[in-house]
Amino acid sequence: MRIEIDQSGRIEYTSKPTVIAFANSKTYSIIFLSRDKKYLQKIFRKAGIPNLFVYKTFAILIFLLIQDFLKSIDQIIIDHEYLGHDKVIKQFLLELLRRHNKKFDSHDISFRHIGKKSRAHEIAIEAYRTKKADRKITIKDILKIAF
Repeated sequence: MRIEIDQSGRIEYTSKPTVIAFANSKTYSIIFLSRDKKYLQKIFRKAGIPNLFVYKTFAILIFLLIQDFLKSIDQIIIDHEYLGHDKVIKQFLLELLRRHNKKFDSHDISFRHIGKKSRAHEIAIEAYRTKKADRKITIKDILKIAF
């Protein structure tokens, strides 16, 4: 299955939640609340890696979004959210996949503009506006994976 992934509410905007969703024959969305983003940002600052907060968090959220569907996913297309940082996001995501014994080739993950007419965009924006997603991601979920 080929999926497209989109985000609503950028990670660096810590006063707003972030929603990430995928769509194809299935749809799924996750929400990461602003209070948890603020707390996580403080952890990255204390660890001396504040510049990685956005990219590593984005990769972790993508992993949490797709982890239960990996057996059926063979291609991931991620909307360009952070131009110029695709390589580092892909590297973090591949690290997470491999750390959790999921075999994924780097060629199966790509970045491109998927557009506002994408079903993934519709799912993400709707979950963002209503503050309701299929799963709420907590700081504990992130910390289990991040450090």
